[in-house]
Amino acid sequence: MLFYSNLQSSMAHLQTLQLHQFRNIHQAELHFGPGLNLLVGDNAAGKTSVIESLWLLASGRSFRSHKPQQLIELEQKQLVLFCEVMQHDRHYKLGLQRDHQGLTLKINAEKQPSQSEFARHLPIQLLTPESHRLLEEGPKARRQFLDWGCFYHYPEFMPNWRHYSRALKQRNMNLKNPENRRDAAIWNPIMIEAGHSINQLRQRYLKEITPYILAFCERLMPELHTQAEFQFYPGWPATKPDFANLLHDNLQRDIQLGFTQYGCHRADIKIKINKNEPLIGLSRGQQKLFVCALLLAQARFLAEQTQDSVIMLIDDLPAELDLSHRINLLKLLDELKIQHLITTTALDLIPNPNECRAFQIHQGVIKPIN
Repeated sequence: MLFYSNLQSSMAHLQTLQLHQFRNIHQAELHFGPGLNLLVGDNAAGKTSVIESLWLLASGRSFRSHKPQQLIELEQKQLVLFCEVMQHDRHYKLGLQRDHQGLTLKINAEKQPSQSEFARHLPIQLLTPESHRLLEEGPKARRQFLDWGCFYHYPEFMPNWRHYSRALKQRNMNLKNPENRRDAAIWNPIMIEAGHSINQLRQRYLKEITPYILAFCERLMPELHTQAEFQFYPGWPATKPDFANLLHDNLQRDIQLGFTQYGCHRADIKIKINKNEPLIGLSRGQQKLFVCALLLAQARFLAEQTQDSVIMLIDDLPAELDLSHRINLLKLLDELKIQHLITTTALDLIPNPNECRAFQIHQGVIKPIN
């Protein structure tokens, strides 16, 4: 029953995207269809740049570079991105400009103080050939997975996250300054109050979304004969559940280290498949499918709880997935009524490529394919 309920037509839908002086794309305009959209081209042609530009609009950051200047076309002084989105039967125009002075954001010609409103109008999920790192690297990516869901489902999450982040930053600055180290404890009450709220919301989200993850794992990887297990780690030891006492008792050690050891900034999800880490129990292709299951679960849960929909960005779908798994994934995306943009080096690598809107990209020039 997780897959076949009718979804409302008022969900988020990306209509157009304009790029100006972004990476190797001097100027381009794309008009998207409501379902599958294909970006076809050789390696380094500019396919991933289109995906990256949408991720930049939604999140304010690139998934390829930490240096904003690298996003601007060579010998140019600024980049401009613009997109139009229909959401709940309303039309939104989102514009982003970056130059040497910084970032300018506008929604319907009104300046925005932060990226959060962009994210609300562009609920985007991203799958790249590197997405399996969510399973193999540190807890940051898994925290981001939880926080993505908490952001869209719980209005109280973002204010608490901001309070906690500011208090943590100030506390760490005090810990590093010999003259102000004793003042670090001033920030404890804010971290404790906001941290407990963040912790509860993350636990709640993981509990609520777990059945969806398991259902999508079964659909994407029926060859697995065991269910995944998820355990939430709040960012401090289970043997010391009182966060307030933990901060107080570890102040001296925090001063020695110069940073705050414990807190929800260290939270993680412990994942086991057949009692093993996913990297041990799954092949590389299965790891990618497992991450797909995580993202599709978020999409399904978002649609049911908020009557909104995810826009799925998939960079290089054929990588490490055989034809049957590609067909299965595309079928699920179609069932969920999700608008999805997929990059590929050739149309024949995508099942049923005629049932889509396609674009050819060559050396930064984008043209529609009839």
